[in-house]
Amino acid sequence: MESLQRKIVVTRRSLKYRYFVSHSGESTKQHPALFFIHGFPDSAHLWVEVVTKFRDLPNKLIIPDCLGYGGTDKPKDTTLYAYKDQADDLADILENENAKFTIIIGHDWGSALAQRTYLHNPELFSGVVLLNTAYMVPSDQPFNLAAVNELTEKTWGYPQFSYWEFFTADDAPEIIDGNLERMWQVLHGDVEDWMKKLFCVPGAMRKFLLGNEEVQLKPYASHSGWKDEFMQQFKTDGFAPALQMYKATASNLQTMSDSTIPKERLAIKVPTLFIICTKDAVCLPEMMVPAKERGLVPDLKEVVIESAHWSPMEKPAEIAAHIRDFVIDRFSPQ
Repeated sequence: MESLQRKIVVTRRSLKYRYFVSHSGESTKQHPALFFIHGFPDSAHLWVEVVTKFRDLPNKLIIPDCLGYGGTDKPKDTTLYAYKDQADDLADILENENAKFTIIIGHDWGSALAQRTYLHNPELFSGVVLLNTAYMVPSDQPFNLAAVNELTEKTWGYPQFSYWEFFTADDAPEIIDGNLERMWQVLHGDVEDWMKKLFCVPGAMRKFLLGNEEVQLKPYASHSGWKDEFMQQFKTDGFAPALQMYKATASNLQTMSDSTIPKERLAIKVPTLFIICTKDAVCLPEMMVPAKERGLVPDLKEVVIESAHWSPMEKPAEIAAHIRDFVIDRFSPQ
């Protein structure tokens, strides 16, 4: 992010957010700002190799550290991580940048946050881009982790969110903080079906972190830049803030937050790009089906790339190319 300007904004909730911006000035209808929202367990740095592909475009780039990460505040109070409140924080960043026309781009939890930020502030956005994580339609039904894992085991053949049992456990931050090197392997191991084996098998992640098995890393994860950023962030701040989104969902804080969205506003009415990754065992493309069947993504384009979950690290050039094509085709003047 060396070529970008670093800024701090204090939101209406009196929370400090750090973000990076490519240049000053307004966004326009023809050249909307590109607002990149990272997921778990990353920071604005996730996008470093993606945003370099946009230097020749006039679109302003805005890349925040989300709540709990990087240079942004890391509150211990889970209630501060409600979707609507974080959406308000992100809207404050856009207001600070006078960004009245914006395409919001999210990966992993950042995709979920991008969806909710649009739903709460549709007037701010010209387009939506979702990486890996499909549009998860707000539900008024309480979230039940055990029931979801039972259903997904019947549907997909494995309990899709088994790892949440560990991430929401009281001792998870301590275990991860004491085994950050091994957590890096959990996230980026280069083993067939590695994500399914570690994330979707009960007890597997805890067992690996406390064990001594070593695995080869994916090529990108062997580069010092990615790992150094990860180690520096979590050695300094600990892993507990990164787990707050799981706790917020498992405790039904997000269900309560979603209940504030009127049912007639559940459609993402602007052009939407969904980038599907073939080797992601958790964020399955089939999860977009309910939104499509209900007509809630009426202007949807789907593209498929061969990548595992951390696609902005693994395939940054492909990610950038698809986003560029989407931006130029749908928003740039002909």
